[in-house]
Amino acid sequence: MTPALEIDGLVKTYQSVFGKPRAALDRLDMVVEPGQIHGFLGPNGSGKSTTLKTLLGLLRADGGRMAIFGEPVPRRQAEVAPRVGAIVEAPAFFGNFSGYKTLSLLAKAGGVPKQRVGVVLDQVGLSDRSEDLVRSYSMGMRQRLAVASALLKDPDLLILDEPNNGLDPAGVREMRDLLRGHADRGKTVVISSHILAEIHQICDTVTIISRGRTVAAGPVSEVLAVADKGAYRVRVDDHQRAAEILAGAGAEVSVAGDHIVVYDLADPAWVSHTLGVNDMWVRELAPVAQLEDAFLTITGGGPRPGAFRPVDNSDWTPEEHRAS
Repeated sequence: MTPALEIDGLVKTYQSVFGKPRAALDRLDMVVEPGQIHGFLGPNGSGKSTTLKTLLGLLRADGGRMAIFGEPVPRRQAEVAPRVGAIVEAPAFFGNFSGYKTLSLLAKAGGVPKQRVGVVLDQVGLSDRSEDLVRSYSMGMRQRLAVASALLKDPDLLILDEPNNGLDPAGVREMRDLLRGHADRGKTVVISSHILAEIHQICDTVTIISRGRTVAAGPVSEVLAVADKGAYRVRVDDHQRAAEILAGAGAEVSVAGDHIVVYDLADPAWVSHTLGVNDMWVRELAPVAQLEDAFLTITGGGPRPGAFRPVDNSDWTPEEHRAS
């Protein structure tokens, strides 16, 4: 199957103030399969926005290859543009226009049927405020409007930079449901975000970059394995008693709300056995590793191969790091 998005060896170099070139992207790789929700992660300044702008034709690459649905870009950008919707960084809108007028003008410019305006306003929860001026919108409402603008074409590839920016918890959940519904219809979603917990919940796969290079890529479950320290979440009927039993048997245990966490487990079956012989039955036993742990593990030491899809960084040297 042709990837929805493919980047191979992407290079982008900027001339610095002092005349020394700076590599914003250094042979970056990225592949996103159709129908996935893909997280695009990296520390501040790692090259995420530069990657997306280059992919969308807003910046010119200095090397490498890019393709959207098998079509090389930017050479065939015009042909694939109708299939792509995107917001990169914070979009600017005219404050004296209403939300409805803003989207109507964008729809007209993009050759999109006007009926789509009402559809996307409803999708992002702005129907009741569609006639209000954008200048009266909160930060979260402007973000909803931005996402609505990206959805106008009902794109096969939706690229969103920090889609939850300014949203309250209810809005975050609504956005998650919206994006999952988009993917469930066979569409592809790429999310660049700093909210790792949200990426953990919604994404099927991720790419993690550092200093302009891909350092890891793969299914979220495999990314989490990088940070797996043998911690398991355990749910039983009596958490306090279970914690006392396990601690008495030599385990390191903590009680956290409606569950307990057992650390440094070589074999999680030990928990079931230990509690079972004490007439306690386990209702849940699951690994606790979080995407934040994996992110810090992978990026904390600088560029290095991922454990789940090896990336060739054998030619990387400290001198290159200092030069970048």
